[in-house]
Amino acid sequence: MAVQHIAETRQVLVVEDEMTIVLMIEDTLYELGAQVVGPASRLDAAILLAKEASIDAAILDVNIRGGNSYPVADILAERGIPFIFCSGYSDWALEERHRDRPRLTKPYSSSELAERVLELLGVASS
Repeated sequence: MAVQHIAETRQVLVVEDEMTIVLMIEDTLYELGAQVVGPASRLDAAILLAKEASIDAAILDVNIRGGNSYPVADILAERGIPFIFCSGYSDWALEERHRDRPRLTKPYSSSELAERVLELLGVASS
């Protein structure tokens, strides 16, 4: 895949508690020209960033240390910030209020992640 860069630096919140996945997400975002906010591996830190950080989009692992990321998703939805869930669970396992949200099923590739992030940021992929 030819790596597409976003025109201006965008801030992407990363909520993930598995370090190998965090590293892949960070590499993918850097290749796109985005800046990583976080990563947050605990619910309390993720909630704080979701409330206070300047972010353009977010990548949320459903299950993280301290609970699940639904409270973070609720805050982002209230702020009008697009996000994607990353999970090994099926759609039916997500809370009903979030089932219509974009989702990547684990395991996913960096190219799949890049495509979804570009969609979240409103950047057409090539």
